Amino acid sequence: MTVHNTALRPTPATAIGVGVHDALTARMVQSAGFDLLWLGSLEVCSRFAIPDRNLLTPTEMTSVIREVRAATTLPIFVDADNGYGSDLTAARAIRAFEDAGAHTVVIEDNVFPKRNSLAADESRDLMDTEEFARRLERVTAERKNLRIVARCEALVAGLGVDEAVRRLRRYAETGVDGLFVQVNKKCKDQLFPVLEQVRGLLPITLAPTSLPEVPLETFAEYGATTVLFANVVVRRMLATLPTMLGTLRSECLLSAVEGDIAPVEQVLRMTDERVG
Repeated sequence: MTVHNTALRPTPATAIGVGVHDALTARMVQSAGFDLLWLGSLEVCSRFAIPDRNLLTPTEMTSVIREVRAATTLPIFVDADNGYGSDLTAARAIRAFEDAGAHTVVIEDNVFPKRNSLAADESRDLMDTEEFARRLERVTAERKNLRIVARCEALVAGLGVDEAVRRLRRYAETGVDGLFVQVNKKCKDQLFPVLEQVRGLLPITLAPTSLPEVPLETFAEYGATTVLFANVVVRRMLATLPTMLGTLRSECLLSAVEGDIAPVEQVLRMTDERVG
């Protein structure tokens, strides 16, 4: 069992997670000493090389949860998108995700089909507040011990601080266990004004992809109990693998890339490790 590096935790109340897309990346994150795993839709869609537009099915996500659960012991936070189109599909997904080993499920108020929140140049519509509140009530009634987090996309949709606060307060009344405030580059300056008004309602989850310069301590001061470093693993792969593969194709000589790849022994240690 890996001993966690407590230096990663700026405060005892802040849990730190990293986005993963399979068993191996999950095991690497656990070995690095993080607190939890994030199976975000962007990460898992990248595994299948498909757009993050509700093309990922609950069945596919359930399979990935089982794979990660078998390889690691960390809590798994799962992105359920918008519930996959209806209250019924949302409830069925919640049951499947919990049975597969999820610890927490995040569900958002984007309409179906969703668009990725980080696509700042795209317009988007949200579900009606009361319609989404009913969906949250339905999924909270379905779970056994699973935690449910309501994710609000009002800032991303350009609806402003007041609407985001109004929605988050309503969602907090539905029986969910936490709130998630999402931003992208266009609206990132509105995050802290929202947090000022909703902190203390429920535990808050954040994914600071669009705020890379903000230290973790600042998010904690504004009430964040969970911070997810989403999509960093897949972005690192995209930043380094194409160059290495290009060199290998050009040289067709293993020694040309040997300094850029891990030794085989490291692969053997990671895959032979007994977690738990």
